[in-house]
Amino acid sequence: MMDPDHTLKALHDDLEALRVAVEQEDHAQAERIASGHDRRLREFVEACGAQAAANGLRNLLALQQSLMADMLVRRDIAAARLRAGRQSVRAAHAYQQAESLA
Repeated sequence: MMDPDHTLKALHDDLEALRVAVEQEDHAQAERIASGHDRRLREFVEACGAQAAANGLRNLLALQQSLMADMLVRRDIAAARLRAGRQSVRAAHAYQQAESLA
């Protein structure tokens, strides 16, 4: 039989490990953690029933939402860096073209 408190602790630990993997940009590890977390979460809900699991999942959901917000910020920063890189490349090409015309 599944111990709900132990399982919830393991699910919380998964999300903390996922946060670390994302911060370290270890995408392969993040994928493994997310996959295992999803499996354990589904097993937990199935074993406890959705209604019984709801109380224990509230804190887990808040942690998950916080992690997702952090990941969105990281995505936006990466997108801004990519845009800046493309602008730099375009500027360098324009400079080279102008130089070759002179």
